[in-house]
Amino acid sequence: MASTGLNLFDLQEGKHLFGRYRIDAALAHGPLSARFAVYDEEAQQALNLELFTAGLFEGHGQASFFADRLRAFSQVACAVAVPTHAIQVTEAGDVLRFCERADGTSLRSMLQAGQLLTRARAVALGEELLSGLMALHNHGMAHGDLKPDTLYLQENGVVAVEGGVTPALWRAQHMGARTSLIGTPFYAPLEQFSGEVPDAGSDLYAIGTLLYEGLCGALPWAGKGFIEVFQSKMQDNPPPIESRAPNLRVGKGLEEVLRRSIRARREDRYLHAADFLRALQSVATESVS
Repeated sequence: MASTGLNLFDLQEGKHLFGRYRIDAALAHGPLSARFAVYDEEAQQALNLELFTAGLFEGHGQASFFADRLRAFSQVACAVAVPTHAIQVTEAGDVLRFCERADGTSLRSMLQAGQLLTRARAVALGEELLSGLMALHNHGMAHGDLKPDTLYLQENGVVAVEGGVTPALWRAQHMGARTSLIGTPFYAPLEQFSGEVPDAGSDLYAIGTLLYEGLCGALPWAGKGFIEVFQSKMQDNPPPIESRAPNLRVGKGLEEVLRRSIRARREDRYLHAADFLRALQSVATESVS
């Protein structure tokens, strides 16, 4: 369904989009998108809206290409990705994705409250993410922006929001296989800093990083800015978890599994989710002294 484009008035609380989606509240605004809580009055269902404004794209064709990539992502049955209900492109080139709401608490909120993952919970989280993402990876796709902010821990498992956005935008801005880094540098592998498109390997690297952070409350990488993080990631051997949390013991096996997943060179890391999963499973019950 087409529209003449969106403005701030269209996105005010109580306004309607496409004659059916009522804006309930603004949730967050980031560099790539804005998120809103909406209610689908036709389906009688509460949803979240991700809005990508026309300014991100060089014309309507690029916006449509981006929307098509998001549709392809949403058509793969992925147990850990929030289901997409609809994707719309306005005449002005705005792209809107309506998704189910993610229940539970984000991993980021937990960490900010000082609630770290137990060893068992970290292993289970890694296993669930890796198992769920295999379907996407087998279709040549990736979530592309896994981090504590996009993971919601629920009573019956984990779900990831904002899936497929970074790879789709990377492709939509089609500058070949390389362009500028899009996404969060702390959770991106070194090759993305040189412009490679996010892929399955990017997801594996992000999982290793967020599990490391979830266990000890600190990232393995020093630095706050782009250059500092890049330089920190270039070291061959990622710092041990105990260097970030001296009193924490997670076991030598788990330590090595996570450190391997975030090594600088792609060939030194796990190449497939199944490899990473097997490694996690092999240390799940190791004794910790």
